[in-house]
Amino acid sequence: MYYLITVATRELTFLYGESVPRCTHRIDKHFQGYFTLQYMSAGGVELTVGDQRHALSGRWFWSAYPGPRIAFHAAPSAKHWRHRYIAFRGPRVQRWMKAGLFPVAPQPAPRDLDFGERFDRLLDLATRRSGAGGAGGAGGAGELFASLRATHILEEFLIELAEDRTAARSRPAWLKSAITKLDLAARGEAVADPEAIADDLGMAEVTFRRKFRAATGAPPHEYMIQSRVAEARRLLGETDLPIKSIARRLGYGDVYFFSRQFKKFAGVPPALFRRSRQG
Repeated sequence: MYYLITVATRELTFLYGESVPRCTHRIDKHFQGYFTLQYMSAGGVELTVGDQRHALSGRWFWSAYPGPRIAFHAAPSAKHWRHRYIAFRGPRVQRWMKAGLFPVAPQPAPRDLDFGERFDRLLDLATRRSGAGGAGGAGGAGELFASLRATHILEEFLIELAEDRTAARSRPAWLKSAITKLDLAARGEAVADPEAIADDLGMAEVTFRRKFRAATGAPPHEYMIQSRVAEARRLLGETDLPIKSIARRLGYGDVYFFSRQFKKFAGVPPALFRRSRQG
């Protein structure tokens, strides 16, 4: 769905935004006079910001903003991606920049946060139009309140991403490597287990398990399950894949075991979770 937006407060003006389930856009330009926050929740993108090139796959945020030439398009291996973005301008952006919240360099979306549903809410609020009362009536007030709520959601995104960047910088190299391997295994993109990861890191398995739990609050196996359930939540909410296919993609040979494990960590069975997101 495509949105044209002219909703503003004194602090921020929302210009336009888009939510595209299977995006094949090709963007290559200098952005002039406005800023965007881009969110990919599936597929693959090749992104260039100035002279920096990035290959993105899965769930990523990035910004497009005045200054460097910015180009992005679907990665050849992916052909498309699940894309959401919002464009804006205003004095508040300068304060975000001074606080280090914006722009967002290409950054993986925190695995335990559901951004897709909230981004859709942001787009919905940012596109509200005043009713018959006009700018001075009840419709105008409703439009203003919606814009304020949209601004709040956007700022919340930027704060959460900044917090995640800060946490990631404080992680030692061995932990970053272990988390990357476990997340890839959780998404079915690699095969990894604590013993193999410990061996790659040059640690005894018992040492690795102890240090990982001390650093993250969860043992490696439970961390991987949590990451797998987070990916299952995304697939259930944003694709029409059958539950059996999702279970198989994430490495489950038994869909009933997948359903029990999903309910344990998400609180509801997969089918009910999907209905709550898509209904």
